[in-house]
Amino acid sequence: MTASSAVLPVHACDTVLHISAVETPLITEFVAALSHLERAAAVSGTSGALTLPNGKSVTAGEMSGWVAMNTNRLRALLGKITDTFPEQKATAPSTLA
Repeated sequence: MTASSAVLPVHACDTVLHISAVETPLITEFVAALSHLERAAAVSGTSGALTLPNGKSVTAGEMSGWVAMNTNRLRALLGKITDTFPEQKATAPSTLA
């Protein structure tokens, strides 16, 4: 039994099983991408050359540009997912605030 199948109904249809199999890895990939971007953004503010894990040196400006480019790419990919859903309008004030 996989972690995602533990929370699915016993008689889940093929569509639900397919979506579950896709969503978990996708979310995991987005979380990993955000983690990389956050770490890169943290070091891009330092002065001097930065050494990447592959041994290549880049400037802080190049690292900052890389973070911006990939952040925009991630936003675009997330937009493709979220744009397919109708905008949810709150009918009452949120109690979470």
